[in-house]
Amino acid sequence: MSSETFRYSPNPNRAAEINWRPWGAAALDEAARADRPVLLNLTAIWCHWCHLMDETTYSDPDLIDLINNELVAVRVDADRNPHVQDRYIAGGWPTNAFLTPTGEVLWAGTYVAAAELREVAGSVLTAWRDRRDELEQEIGRRRRALEAARGRSAVVGLVRREAADDVITVMRDVFDARNGGFGTAPKFPQPESIELMYAEAARDPSWSVMADQTLDGMLSGDLWDAVDGGFFRYAMEADWTSPRHEKLLDVNAGMLDAYAAGAVIRGRDDWRAIAGSVVAWVDATLSAGDTLWFGSQSADPEYFTAGPERRATMPTPPVDDSLYAGRNARWIGALADAGARLHEPAWVARAAAGLTALLHRMGAPGGGLFHFVEPGGEPQLDILLADTLDAARAALRLAQATGEPSWIDTARGLARHIEKAYWADDGGFWDRIRTDHDVGALRYRDRPFELNAIAARLLLDLAQATGERTWRGLAEQTLARIGPQAGRYGPAGAVFALATAEFFEPPPAVFIAVPAGCAAQAAADLRAAALALPVPRLRVWTVPAGHRVGPHAFPAAHQPTAYIWTPRGGSPAITTSDRLIEAAALVAWHA
Repeated sequence: MSSETFRYSPNPNRAAEINWRPWGAAALDEAARADRPVLLNLTAIWCHWCHLMDETTYSDPDLIDLINNELVAVRVDADRNPHVQDRYIAGGWPTNAFLTPTGEVLWAGTYVAAAELREVAGSVLTAWRDRRDELEQEIGRRRRALEAARGRSAVVGLVRREAADDVITVMRDVFDARNGGFGTAPKFPQPESIELMYAEAARDPSWSVMADQTLDGMLSGDLWDAVDGGFFRYAMEADWTSPRHEKLLDVNAGMLDAYAAGAVIRGRDDWRAIAGSVVAWVDATLSAGDTLWFGSQSADPEYFTAGPERRATMPTPPVDDSLYAGRNARWIGALADAGARLHEPAWVARAAAGLTALLHRMGAPGGGLFHFVEPGGEPQLDILLADTLDAARAALRLAQATGEPSWIDTARGLARHIEKAYWADDGGFWDRIRTDHDVGALRYRDRPFELNAIAARLLLDLAQATGERTWRGLAEQTLARIGPQAGRYGPAGAVFALATAEFFEPPPAVFIAVPAGCAAQAAADLRAAALALPVPRLRVWTVPAGHRVGPHAFPAAHQPTAYIWTPRGGSPAITTSDRLIEAAALVAWHA
């Protein structure tokens, strides 16, 4: 496991008096030798209720003594160890759980007051001492059932359109026609669903109305911080009010994607302004220097519910000064894409510098990325699929924004590492590489639905950008493997629905062929015109003259030449940006 230090509430507390251990085999071995249950505290540095837990429950002197004398306490930083979080989270942060020395859950909850936690701890300890046989029988039954379910080999068939249709049907059923978004409360922003709704609008215009209503609805509530800028993580009420006040880099990356795309597709200057404000807030608050960004700003309800004048007299909530590869990569990809589509070249340049720095600072010897680095420390945890996957996606978005072929090479190299390190023999991708600390619930690797959908979409893009069919084959096996699960995800399955649609009908694209000896910059005007087209899911690839996708070639004799490509076929050669805009206005972009 990583050797990071423990982090506590920034406010006065005594939580550090507890003898915390990091997650890993050593902690569970210690619990087995001492014959004690494990207390697992899953916490996040930006989480208000985690801070309160440190300041109240874990500062209670009687509870501190009880934990140190009767339990083995394990503290897990959720940002730094998302693979542990994913196995043990129980409804949110903080998660507090009592485990056996083999890592099975005896009890789990979220925020717990000191008196209640003392009571639960007493009950767990009593059961551990007096009803051990009963507990072990129940744990054994659970483990056998889980292993039997995991041991059943699923029959993998073909990629089915109906699986994506299931996602879309559920999205329509749970759409909130009053406030936008999906479901009731709490209400989470889901940027990928915005992209899917605009894509579906080509067949049914009502989806565009739903997407517009969602983007407007989020702004009409309190999810957007109108004083400092930036979006909060989610809202407790259906009308996007009563937000949880933490601000995360990856959440704001998704919102930049959504509002920049909406601004281009719908011609909305107010949404363009919001995209600019998101970029300004991230650079003002989370910038880690010239090239990278910190991951989050802590929740502080007193500060964030104050008006502008009072806020000016209050200390600004602290920022986590660690760097996270995946969050940076997601922000870099969003910044590159928004900058290209909104004609903000400085954003694109900043994104390119950011990904260059990220790959240098966080690149791992095996070809992937480390997950995080503390200030002044060495990068840690080079086992997670998500970090390398996010970096590969960012590289492909930079390839479109800049036209530089080196970014396609970067994405290809990262994708090869993903295939080598994470591919499952029966299809799809595991979430992590095995380590010596795969104890407790980490004995089992998972194929996360959303990560696999993201991977499939990346691979389909790579196939289109390179003309290499191998990537499409991997995407096909991945979508076939996860497809049977799609119906249960609803709006959270938007990426899967997009990937499935793009498997059957490649997304609309503009290929800009550049003759040998001609710099990619020579195609800048064509590329800028293409990237500004109001077309959902549009890809813009700058490729060598003669590039082929299947039987289709894209020649260029003496100057950069553009070809509009849709499911219906390709356009004649186009050599000027004005002609590209005129031709695009006449194209039926969707079959």
